[in-house]
Amino acid sequence: MHTAPTSIGDRWAGLTGREHGHGNGAERPFVFLHGLTFDHRMWDPVLDILPEGCRAIAFDLPGHGGSPLLAEAGLAPVVEAIHEAVLAAGLEEPILVGHSIGGPLAAMYASTHPAAAVVSIDAPIRIEPFAALLASIRPQLTGDGFDEVWTIFQRDMQMDAVPPPHRQLLRVGDHAAQDVVLSYQADLLDGSLDDVVRRQTSGLAELGRRGVPYVSLHARPVGQSDRDWLVERVPQAEIVVWPVAHHFPHLAAPDRLVALVTGLAADTTEQLEQHEEVRPA
Repeated sequence: MHTAPTSIGDRWAGLTGREHGHGNGAERPFVFLHGLTFDHRMWDPVLDILPEGCRAIAFDLPGHGGSPLLAEAGLAPVVEAIHEAVLAAGLEEPILVGHSIGGPLAAMYASTHPAAAVVSIDAPIRIEPFAALLASIRPQLTGDGFDEVWTIFQRDMQMDAVPPPHRQLLRVGDHAAQDVVLSYQADLLDGSLDDVVRRQTSGLAELGRRGVPYVSLHARPVGQSDRDWLVERVPQAEIVVWPVAHHFPHLAAPDRLVALVTGLAADTTEQLEQHEEVRPA
């Protein structure tokens, strides 16, 4: 059953988006986080086939869709804005599903707030190579060459290889706003890479310590060194590759992603029930 997108006037603590399902079942709710320069519509093919008993919200991140850009730059304020929206929506311990920059946002959220699981879609496991790329093009990103350099990022995403029925959902990303991109990349452009890596490592280690289910889904093969690095910090991490010629594996197989996330929801619910059964009276 198709659920109509939430109107721009409907907000959860300032974030707009689309809500799906009634949530009458026992399974965990879902929070879907899109990639940089896109909006909640990239999740429409997933929400359209998600069972009606599953409650989910695909938020417009700050600076996207109908959600205003935050005054404070960096990813940490975005995580807190998501948390405020989750609380306003009444979602308890959601499963966070994030695409591209939404992947690290999901992991950061789960390391600092109650969450049942994380699914990171086509986000780099190690941040250092991407940070080196940003450093090499910093003058263009921050100056008059932004549009030209951003076109290179867009070409690398291979949006034209996305199945035609879903391609239109990504066209909002054709016109990136410089202030939005710089705000989301401020940690790497203006801060210390060592600090960013330290925060990423400690956050992942916290997920590993708590045993939070973690799926890292990729469109291209993942090198063994990256696999080893992630599993060392998150031993329960599952690294999955769905080979496609673009940056959006969830749009190549929405039904497959629904099966993945609903399976996670069922597993986490079962684990919770088992824990409650053995809890002392």
